Amino acid sequence: MYWKGQHAVNINAMSQRQKGKEMEKENKMGQEKKVQIKVMIKKIKNKVWLFLKKIYTKLPEKMKVHIRKLKPKEKIRGEYKGSDQAEEMPVLKVSPNRGWIRLFWILLAISIILGIYNNFTSVDTVTVEKETVIEEKLKDTNALESYVKDFAGVYHAWENTDREINKREKALEKYLPETLQLMDHGMITTDCPTVAEVESVDIWSVKDLTDTEYEVTYCVKQRISEGEQTAEQSNVYQVTVHRDEKGKMLVVKNPTAYALPGKSSYEPEEKETDGSIDLKTQTQIEDFLNTFFKLYPQASAKELVYYVKDGVLPAIGKNYVYDGLAGKAYYMEGGQPKAEVYVRYLDQDLKITQIMQYKLTLEKGDNWKIVEVE
Repeated sequence: MYWKGQHAVNINAMSQRQKGKEMEKENKMGQEKKVQIKVMIKKIKNKVWLFLKKIYTKLPEKMKVHIRKLKPKEKIRGEYKGSDQAEEMPVLKVSPNRGWIRLFWILLAISIILGIYNNFTSVDTVTVEKETVIEEKLKDTNALESYVKDFAGVYHAWENTDREINKREKALEKYLPETLQLMDHGMITTDCPTVAEVESVDIWSVKDLTDTEYEVTYCVKQRISEGEQTAEQSNVYQVTVHRDEKGKMLVVKNPTAYALPGKSSYEPEEKETDGSIDLKTQTQIEDFLNTFFKLYPQASAKELVYYVKDGVLPAIGKNYVYDGLAGKAYYMEGGQPKAEVYVRYLDQDLKITQIMQYKLTLEKGDNWKIVEVE
């Protein structure tokens, strides 16, 4: 019985201590809330005072008056000491009966109440900026291009015998709908004087017309034979290909001639030595380039480290013999020395002269180095 009673006393004591801690915690939270309210009210008062002060400075002198206010006396060693000097305090000279004054105080009271309400009811929000990267989805056109190449290899090749004509028309059935098969029937006849072989087909472009149709531009190179005469010919054509959801394809538009691109009138700007690099430095750069390009064709990656920074020029392993600079221009650009050179090599395998063009950015440290290639 004693043990049970003692146990009940212990439980009561523990519950009382727990309640005491909870009350202490609530009191602490209440005090913190009061301090927050006082700080907030003080800030609001300061903002209101600054606002009224700004209004006061903009009022005409007729509406301004001054009152005199004694400075408060200080209590020093039990006695009040101070000065009867008065300081002037600016006040507004306005009539309390004016309606706009009442409206002003009403608005001020509403703003203070709303400020206090928002402070207690606002929810802390965190603005998270999300960077959305929109990537263009590239469609796989490899199968489409292969299909068009195979079709062109059949369509643009022919022979003038009945057997080969029938064989060609049979092969085209895999690519063309019946309407185009009928249209193309009789395109090649036995009295056709030419025979054509397809040497190559190059796809130039693939353009989406709809979700299931594509316009393909291609160039076909043919060897045309007529009797004993043979000639090579290149032509550009466009076809439209339908591809369904399962990936099955069909040429729905006959090959239609398209123009070969002409020569552009654009002339690239040729750089010239402009004197921005002095003659002594130009001589140093040229000596460095002569040494480098003489070694470059057979140089290993380890050897190139002494001449090239960060591998901007890879090892090529070619059987070339250096034959000098065919053209050169040295100038400053962006605070760095640049060199545009045409390098002449004798190709020992092809037995021809190769002209290589380089635009180099150079840097002088312990020795000259190539730091960038364009």
